[in-house]
Amino acid sequence: MKFAWSLTALACLFSVGCGAKPAEDSGADPDTVVMEGAPPDSHAHPEHGPNGGELIELGKEAFHLEMLHDDQSVTLNVLDGAASETVAIDAAELSVSLKHDDEVKTFALPASSPTDGKASSFTISDAEMAGWMKEGAEGAVTLQIDGKSYTGKISHDHDHEGHDHD
Repeated sequence: MKFAWSLTALACLFSVGCGAKPAEDSGADPDTVVMEGAPPDSHAHPEHGPNGGELIELGKEAFHLEMLHDDQSVTLNVLDGAASETVAIDAAELSVSLKHDDEVKTFALPASSPTDGKASSFTISDAEMAGWMKEGAEGAVTLQIDGKSYTGKISHDHDHEGHDHD
């Protein structure tokens, strides 16, 4: 009986502690980490570029291109990793290879308003390329940024809401 009493007293001593204030029970497993707020987003950039254009990822989101087009022209703007600010690169033109109806063609988009040999926007006035983009052509664009080569996949999506070609 003395042994049982000693165990009970010892258990009470350990459960009460040495005058320490008991912790509130949050109901959570002590090994569980609780994060407040929304979970981090792996795609922390917007769905569209600053001008409403489609985004093309470069180098696991190191940079982006924003593609804008109408019936007569196509523009590619070079953007930062967050797809919010333009980035001027050392290039006179960008080369875009497209495939449409089993035909492959390469288009050169010259720099728009270059400053000191650098530009962040590249535009071509070409009804054929603009028409291909409107009809869903796919392809790739390759460019150099700070001496490193990046390739972006162009795949036009006609199924998204709030986007037209006017």
